[in-house]
Amino acid sequence: MSVPFWLIQLIGLTGSVIAITALQSGSRKKILSLQVLCCVLWVVHYSLLGAWTGALINCLGLGRAVVCSYNDRRWAKSPLWLAFFLVCYAVSPLLTWDGPYCLLLGGAMMLTTVALWVHDMRLTRLLFLLNSPLVLLYNLIAQSYSCAAIEVVALASFALAVWRFDIRKRPCKT
Repeated sequence: MSVPFWLIQLIGLTGSVIAITALQSGSRKKILSLQVLCCVLWVVHYSLLGAWTGALINCLGLGRAVVCSYNDRRWAKSPLWLAFFLVCYAVSPLLTWDGPYCLLLGGAMMLTTVALWVHDMRLTRLLFLLNSPLVLLYNLIAQSYSCAAIEVVALASFALAVWRFDIRKRPCKT
């Protein structure tokens, strides 16, 4: 029994909606918790599409979210974890090579990894904003149309978060 294309798109869309709303919370812990759920949905979505780079990279995303959520603890604090995940994301597209477009998602996930690792929410939001165009392009090529469509909304959401939290000037209280 094959899964209908529209259901595959709905699974990806659900993960994407969760991802774009998470960043609006302003809470690092909530972002990381929701990232785990997004990764599970995207692994299923990309696997059903046969987009193996997307599936593998999101499997790595599960591990990355766990380590990043605990990187204030001694066992997960080592910058070796950051290097490990960056290398994994650099190598993943080569393991599942289906063309140069696979490198887009690897690069995007490297940006996301740094974004989740740092404790500077301003930098986190900026890196999410920068990874969005790479993910958008990958999704279009991989026929993940629902994720591509929502990535446009994600890009606007990330830009809004940067504006709300990082650019907008608040009047000084006198």
